[in-house]
Amino acid sequence: MADSGTDHVTTQVKGTMGYLDPEYYMTQQLTEKSDVYSFGVVMLELITARRPIEQGKYIVRVVQMAMDKTKELYNLREVLDPYIGLGTELKGLEIFVDLAMSCVEESQDKRPRMGEVVKVIENITQLAALNNSTSNSASYEDGSTDDLLPSVQRSRP
Repeated sequence: MADSGTDHVTTQVKGTMGYLDPEYYMTQQLTEKSDVYSFGVVMLELITARRPIEQGKYIVRVVQMAMDKTKELYNLREVLDPYIGLGTELKGLEIFVDLAMSCVEESQDKRPRMGEVVKVIENITQLAALNNSTSNSASYEDGSTDDLLPSVQRSRP
């Protein structure tokens, strides 16, 4: 296999609509970032309790259209799974949404690598442990979560 500078695999793809990388339809190539896209769709399924395509609506577009980062919980109350427990404080939820949305960016170049995704999820679990612990750290009390996020995630608008 010649090294063209881009890692990809060309094969007959069998997958479920809604999970496939949009760039696949143009290039007919899957990459590591294609898996990141699919994982982002799964993340959106987890927080919305909706299938990737439901009643003719694509979950990625539904979340994108509802999302407003200037509002509480990014204005996603209507699309979030009601069993998440929105009455409780869920600081990690907005980080999770940011991560999911970065994974489903249209362009592969804008998506994180899977290693970065893992690091952010590990940080979210640390934050969840803080949410559930009886001890309050200074950073938790003042609401700061910056130390739990990689700079890539903090720099997003």
